[in-house]
Amino acid sequence: MTEPTKRRHTRKALICGAVAAAGAIALLTAYLLGAFEKRGHIQAEDVCLHVPARQETAEIFNSVLPQSSKYDFDGTWRPDRDQGFRSTCFVMGDDDESLFSLTAEMGSARPWQQWAETEIPPNSGGEITYFDAGLKGVSNAEVAAIWVPCYSSERTSKEPWNMTVIADALKPLEVSDKEARQALIDLATTFARQAHKDAKCDLSSKLSA
Repeated sequence: MTEPTKRRHTRKALICGAVAAAGAIALLTAYLLGAFEKRGHIQAEDVCLHVPARQETAEIFNSVLPQSSKYDFDGTWRPDRDQGFRSTCFVMGDDDESLFSLTAEMGSARPWQQWAETEIPPNSGGEITYFDAGLKGVSNAEVAAIWVPCYSSERTSKEPWNMTVIADALKPLEVSDKEARQALIDLATTFARQAHKDAKCDLSSKLSA
């Protein structure tokens, strides 16, 4: 074998070795990051009992939640007809990491601007936009919140009370911002309708049918 031929074979071997090493490193990195872990699948019966449309809700969660080998649910349902009403549903992933929450809680009636300033959780979901639901709907790629009329005269205070309903992506959803925003709005609106009914509100929810 001539000297030039030997050099060509040597270079080829070195290149193949480098490619193989890079591939091995990529596979190892993917493994360490969990790329080959089986994604958990949420069934309708896994979703909190007081969440409506559990099959549809499970389908949304399966399509948008961050990957996890399992998903667990935990919630509170306190259907008191007064300011003590509370309905929540939390989704946890691996190592009990909080991924998502649906919450409905009461608050004294006030202008929606004041409500938005105090009730919408801090997030990095980008530009806030508004949608037509309740007294006001507010959303971005990480949260959707609705200010829903509830009591004309709350039992204890005898004052008007409204309900704050929030769908909160505690970890970024694995879809585009547009898709995330719509999923959050859909989840918040459906949850708000059920919470308004469970709280036995006497004011119109102003939520679309």
